[in-house]
Amino acid sequence: MGYIDRNAVNELYGQAIAGLVLLLPTANYKNSLPIKMFEYMAAGIPFVASDFPLWREIVSTYQCGFCVPVDNKEKIQQYIAYLLSNRKDAEKMGRNGRRAVERLYNWKIESMKLIELYESMNF
Repeated sequence: MGYIDRNAVNELYGQAIAGLVLLLPTANYKNSLPIKMFEYMAAGIPFVASDFPLWREIVSTYQCGFCVPVDNKEKIQQYIAYLLSNRKDAEKMGRNGRRAVERLYNWKIESMKLIELYESMNF
């Protein structure tokens, strides 16, 4: 698709049934929190993600997708097929992710944490 603006991205999210957040297990990714995962959650889209401990904790806590070893193509295909074939479950996972973003993973909450951090540093 090439470059698309934010409105076009939101349109695509509105049509999506599932998302993918499949990154290789490098040191940078294993301990990261990918924005794409939270964008899917905010849009109410279930997803298949790399099976990293931090990501698995979020996915299992909120039941918003699946984690899989990134080199297991068969399992990735199974999870995608499941989401496509079980739309009610996929919609429920999407709603779960959306609720998690509304309650916890949002800029309002994160900005308060950042302000608290700055205040604790006594500049």
